[in-house]
Amino acid sequence: MIAFTAGLLTFFSPCFLPLVPVYLVYITGLSLEEVKKVRLLTVTHSLLFILGFTVVFVALGTTASLLGQFLYDFGDVLKVIGGGLIILLGLYLLGIIKFPFLDIERKITISSKPAGLIGTFLVGIVFALGWTPCVGPILGGILILASQTQTVNEGILLLLLYSLGLGLPLFLASLAVNYSLTLLKKIEQYLPIIHGICGVFLVIVGMLLATNLLQQITFWIVYKTGYGGI
Repeated sequence: MIAFTAGLLTFFSPCFLPLVPVYLVYITGLSLEEVKKVRLLTVTHSLLFILGFTVVFVALGTTASLLGQFLYDFGDVLKVIGGGLIILLGLYLLGIIKFPFLDIERKITISSKPAGLIGTFLVGIVFALGWTPCVGPILGGILILASQTQTVNEGILLLLLYSLGLGLPLFLASLAVNYSLTLLKKIEQYLPIIHGICGVFLVIVGMLLATNLLQQITFWIVYKTGYGGI
């Protein structure tokens, strides 16, 4: 749930949400009016774009999880360090502290329209690799959580759920273009509040990880439900 929520918060972050209308036009190579009429094409491109960034995020999660397995003997120390890093990322989003290197926008741009469906998939990969200011702090928090998982599969699952949280509203936006554009315009006025919620979310997750409460809550949920996860 933490990873999925993090994906949703990333979608509604101030630097990602305003890009959605541009994204709908760009991935299809159509004008906004044409996008509204060609729904199937838009949805197909949307799914491929989501698949593109999911591949990259899952690869990052696998790497973080493998690194965590390698450093398993230092698990208790790493939880405190990892929790502290997540808290710092949350304070950065809240504007309480500054990290100049996170303010540098590292994005890769593509001058021409993607070449068909494969092109859209590649744009999704480019997005995941290059648009660090939008996904960096929150994604960083989830990668730190992935490094604390007991198995690589758990790390992969975390990043799959993060990608689902980011990709689901993007897919819904392509499914109902007219309604989504109107809704997004209304939501934009609340972006500073959402940005603050992102920061508070990371601070809470960091505190839960550093104090080992996250693991205790997980055990409690398993005990109450009898479901140990995938």
